[in-house]
Amino acid sequence: MKAAIEVLLTSRPLERIESDIAVAGFFADDRPLRSGAARADWRLCGGLSRRIESGDLSGKSGEALLIGCGRALRSPRLMLLGLGDRHGFDQMRAADEMRTALERCRDLQCTRVAMSPLGIALDDLPRHATALVEGIREAWHEADASLQLRFCIPRAEIPGVLKAFETARRAAGLEPFTVAAAEADRGLR
Repeated sequence: MKAAIEVLLTSRPLERIESDIAVAGFFADDRPLRSGAARADWRLCGGLSRRIESGDLSGKSGEALLIGCGRALRSPRLMLLGLGDRHGFDQMRAADEMRTALERCRDLQCTRVAMSPLGIALDDLPRHATALVEGIREAWHEADASLQLRFCIPRAEIPGVLKAFETARRAAGLEPFTVAAAEADRGLR
């Protein structure tokens, strides 16, 4: 690994994080939208829902829509990713979706990324930590620029997710790769 990776766990919602790009995903069978995609859609006055209804985006895995956000989000761009069908979403797909999302960010030269969990229930994040760390590592292993990934999760989930991510990072022997709670969320351990 050439470039440093910093994962910051934050309780701030996706639309309130300053970054180069905000990333959210949705399942093909998710209606209405959920999680970060729902929050972004609300801030964009239903613009994402209209694009889905018009057929611009179906939610199948590998599909992506990049849109300018104006002042709706603190990130100037939003990448909405299709995650496929919910029923087949497992740890392997979680790693693949994370890798694909961050590869797209890297290709766009976006190194400050805000992301809501891609298809993972918030209380199930610790179980998927190894898959997510693997996806991050795979996406960024050849990158020259450092990555700062702000991962949006509820405040109550931060201690467990932090522990799981740190354990996964150590098990993979990843350096330089740090995981921490964002400054406003420290002291929750």
